[in-house]
Amino acid sequence: MQAEVLGRSRVQGHLRLRQGIRAADAAYRAGQAYLSDAEFDGLVAELQQLEPTAPELLTPGGGSKLLSLDKQELSEWLAGLGGAAAGLFSVTPKLDGCAIALEYSLGQLTAAWTRSGADAMHLLPLVGNVPLRLSAPISVQIRGELYGLDGRQSTPAAALRRKVPSGKGLVFAAFEVMQSAANHSSQLLALERWGLLIPPYLLCGAAQVARHHHSWLQCRLWSELPTDGLVAQLDDGQQRRKLGVNNVAPRYALALKR
Repeated sequence: MQAEVLGRSRVQGHLRLRQGIRAADAAYRAGQAYLSDAEFDGLVAELQQLEPTAPELLTPGGGSKLLSLDKQELSEWLAGLGGAAAGLFSVTPKLDGCAIALEYSLGQLTAAWTRSGADAMHLLPLVGNVPLRLSAPISVQIRGELYGLDGRQSTPAAALRRKVPSGKGLVFAAFEVMQSAANHSSQLLALERWGLLIPPYLLCGAAQVARHHHSWLQCRLWSELPTDGLVAQLDDGQQRRKLGVNNVAPRYALALKR
């Protein structure tokens, strides 16, 4: 009897967790987010441990889940990298929009999904700078950011939930080849070569990362773009793979905000 009660309690707990994830995702896509990225990803990580096959964890076509970025202090993050911190870092603008993944099969766009795994194929093919076919017949998953030319974070979120979709006023910037072992700068060059827009980027040592962040804070770096920070990440592909990811974020990348 006691085991039966405990079993029902666990099931009810799983259901509440799944309902919470769905509600938070719906609020996020409606432009009314009430959880931070870290809080939302914490719920997702908990569900992954409890119920790995839950529908809320699945993405269209079995695509990869999009992780958030860590928000530690820069000095703490660099210290945690150990000897890898002596290498090169890529620094890119943290575009203020919606995280999106694209999947190409033999060069053809076949799937698109949001950070929570919601299908975005009703909208992404309508965004003017998203190629329906890459310049090479490859199969690949690409991570990027969908943002509005008006600089408002709510613009892409509103476009994703619109009943009659339109890509007008939207831009997609690609910044990662998912599950790639290549250097990050090489990934960016490949993305550009395939016909995708990439964000501007800088390659530098650890000491320059803080200087670039200071320049951004002073509106002297990428002020023409809708940003809410910078992204610093190790460039070396082998070090990136070695460090890997935790439940919510890659260990080789960091978000630098105000």
